[in-house]
Order: sequence, then structure tokens, then C-alpha cells
Amino acid sequence: MGETLQLYSWQRQDSIWLGQRNRLLASDCGTGKTLIAVETAKEYAQGPVLVICPRLTKEWWAQTVQDQGAGFVGICQESGRGIPWRRVSSWGNRRPLAWVIVHPTAVRLAYRKMLSVRWDTIIVDEAHRFKNRKAKQTRALWKLKARHKMLLTATPYGKSPADMWALLHYLDPKRFSSYWRFFNLFVQTTEDYSSRRTVIGPRNLKGLARVVSPYYRRRDSSVLNLPELVYADVPVRLNPKQEALYRQLSRDAYAQLHGQEVILKNALVKFLRLQQCALDPGILSQDFPLYTLDETPAKVEWITEWLEDHPGEPVIITSRFRRFVDKWLRDLAPKATIVGGMKGSDVQRALKTFEKTGMLVGTLDAIKEGLNLQKANVLIVTDGTYSSVAEYQLSKRIHRVGQTKPCQVIHLVGKLRHRGRWTVDKLVRRSQHRKVTEAELVDSFIKMLQEEEEEDE
Repeated sequence: MGETLQLYSWQRQDSIWLGQRNRLLASDCGTGKTLIAVETAKEYAQGPVLVICPRLTKEWWAQTVQDQGAGFVGICQESGRGIPWRRVSSWGNRRPLAWVIVHPTAVRLAYRKMLSVRWDTIIVDEAHRFKNRKAKQTRALWKLKARHKMLLTATPYGKSPADMWALLHYLDPKRFSSYWRFFNLFVQTTEDYSSRRTVIGPRNLKGLARVVSPYYRRRDSSVLNLPELVYADVPVRLNPKQEALYRQLSRDAYAQLHGQEVILKNALVKFLRLQQCALDPGILSQDFPLYTLDETPAKVEWITEWLEDHPGEPVIITSRFRRFVDKWLRDLAPKATIVGGMKGSDVQRALKTFEKTGMLVGTLDAIKEGLNLQKANVLIVTDGTYSSVAEYQLSKRIHRVGQTKPCQVIHLVGKLRHRGRWTVDKLVRRSQHRKVTEAELVDSFIKMLQEEEEEDE
């Protein structure tokens, strides 16, 4: 990149706001939170800076720091290797700044080494990963002290505002000392016959805004004047053998594949297996390279035809299941594949290949956070997850600052020929719109199966 990126006026305002005290910046994905945080630390930090970010984005953070001329960078390995911790504090007020970049697992495993450093600024990217107040990595984060703290996340909480408490406690442990006080004030619940509480949503929104507003800022992506983002649910009819197996699993909860038994013990397992069957029955078997129904899965056929009809179109294709990526998608872009467990350097190589070729494939969890993929304006999701948060994060990989073309997110939704019924893919899409919990999704699934059984009778 080589030259300093120019901040929009509102980004400059956010940089000044972040530099004044401990803050939570919750602006939409793709609105430049990384750049704002780097510029803020560059201007206000007086000593070493610690960046905590997802494993796959460590190289991106390092590149941004270097491009902005903000200092020199050290990237920490999982167990704390790679950083001369005793020397970091001695860098003190030296310019350029010393930046250390770690990922959440390293915080849990090596926080004692980090405690030896007098951090001036701590930046936590994708801070929602620390919302569980009981998790070891969250408690390790709480122990890390700094003059200035910045938390960055586009999804600070889901259904319950209480998800924010662990983050607010880190920013101001005195004011946010009691989780249950915060919960009772701002979370609406209902009780069942056994007195078990279920979260319905937020309550006392004015009071919540008054308490949180000094620490919290959010800007939506409308400030960027981005091009249009369109979602399309494309029905894909399963092939005959694929549909026959799907209906067998739906009806009997049992099948035998390549000498292996597939037994669906409960509704949650049944939902998962039916989702896999609608994608590719071969991934139901442990010996999936050997197992086949002697026909290409319907969604693979659809992807193949789409690529033939759109030659050269920059596109990202993703799946929830690693085995499907390895079996079908990796061949489409072998040098531009991103899956879980990859080294940051390998991810950066894949991204560079993607910039040249315009095609990237990978697993949903590996792609949904922290990556800048606006090279493509089409995203094809072969299955998806019930989480509306994950859906939002995924779409923002392409619909973000720097995008100039209208964007389209295509969801492939399996459909049966038998009475025009939908597969469980339809429930996944509905759950994303309704923002339901996993338990509610399973309840809907059970109800759907019961209705189908009544129709067949």
C-alpha cells in the first residue's frame, strides 16, 4: 500500500473520541475500525501497544500498522513465543511505538508473560469473543492493565444486553462491578414452571443508553454511501438419490453409508445431518472420499453452472462444513482457500492470490471475521448457520469500505421434489431473519417434521 490512508471526517471524530478514555467502538463491519484504532494509538499512545485479534487477522493488523507508519510490530505465537517480553517495557516512550499482536488463545495461555509489560494501550478486536464472563480467556483479559483500552466489535451483544457486561467491566470495573445488577436492570426474562429464566430481550432501554453511552459509540455503514447489498435465496432441487436419502433420514433417523451406520440420536443431531445431506451426502460418512451416490450433489452442480455463466466474476464461495470445502470447493481455488487452523502467513498468501484471481473459497467460521474481501461483490453461501450475527459478519466481508459495485449474497436453499417441500435450509434462513436461538430453531424443526408426518398419513 505504501501511503497513509486518508480518514473520513467521521472517522477522525471517532479517533478523537477513542483517544479520550476507555471506549467500546461498535460501528458496523467494514467501516474502518482497524484503521481508526491504529490512528488513535499512533496519536495518543505513550508506550507499548498490545493488539488482541483473531488468529487469521494478525497479519492484517501488522500490515496496517506498518502501512500507517505507526511503529514496529512483533507477532506473538500461541504459547507466548516470538516476543522478548522483558524488553518490551524498556521500549517505554520510544518512537516509533512498539506493537505486539496476539490472538485470544495466547491471552489465556501466556497472560502471565504479558503482565510483565507496562502496556500503554490495549486494543481488543472482535471483542465479542470475550463476552463470556466465566471463560478463562475473558478472566485473563481482565488481568491485563493499561493506561488506555479500546474494544472493537460490530456485534457487542446478541439477544441479551448482558453480553456487554464483561466488556464494560473491563473498561470500568468499578462502575460495572456486578453482573447480576446489570442483568436485572436491563434484561427482560420469563420463567417456566421450574423457575428457569429465559431471556426475551432488553428492557429499560433509556436507562441502558444512559449508562452505556459514555463508553459506547456505533455508526452504521450508511455513512459510507456503499452500493446496494441484495440477498437472494436460490432454491436448488436435490438430485433423486440425494432426495431419497434425505427423506429416509428425515423419516427413519437411520441410514447405512459405505458400511457405516448413521444414527440420528436427537433433534439437534438430526437437524445437522439433514443439513449435510442437503449439501452432500458424502460428508455424512467418515470415508467421504470413497463414498458417493454416483451423482454430483445438486448444489455443486449449481455452483459449477454459475461459474460457467459468470466467467471472471470475482466471487467468494463458503460452507459451514470443512469436509465439503476440502472435497468440492478447494479444487476451484487451491491457492486461495481459507479454513480454520491456518497460519496467518498462509492466510495472507491466500488473500494475495484472491486479489489476483478474484476467487476465494473457505469455511464460514474462518472467513466471517476480520478479512477485507471487497475484491469480490458476490458471496455464495452453500448452507449457512442459524446465527443472524454470523450472517451479518459474513455479508460485511464484501459490503465494506472500498466496495464500488452492487453486492449480492446468494444462499442456496435445498428443495425436495416431493410435494415441493423445503429442506432444513429454509429453517436456517428463517432463523437468521427472526434472530432465534438454537433451542427455538430445533423446536421449529421438530414441528416441521411432525407436520410432514401428518401430511403423509
